[in-house]
Amino acid sequence: MKCECKKTENCFADSQSYEYRLPLSIEELSALLPEDWSQRRNLKLRRPVLIAERGGVQLKGVLESCIIKASFPEADWCAEKARFEAWLEETDV
Repeated sequence: MKCECKKTENCFADSQSYEYRLPLSIEELSALLPEDWSQRRNLKLRRPVLIAERGGVQLKGVLESCIIKASFPEADWCAEKARFEAWLEETDV
C-alpha cells in the first residue's frame, strides 16, 4: 500500500508521532490489522474513531477518514516505525 507520511506535533511525552494518508478508509484499515493489535472504537462521537494499540505503538483515526496518526514509543521509535511502514508496504490494497 502506498501512503504519504509526515511528522506531526503531539502532546505525549516520550513518543514520536507521524501522520499517514492512506488509499483506504480507517474502517477498511482496521479490518486489515493483524490480530495482535487491540482495537477500540468510539461510535458515540460525532466523528467515530478507531484506536488501535500494539507494543507501545498507538494508531488513532476517524473511521471515515483516510488519515491515521501513529505514535511510536521514544525508546525504539525508529524500529517500530520501520516495522509499521514495512507492514503497510506489504499490505495489498
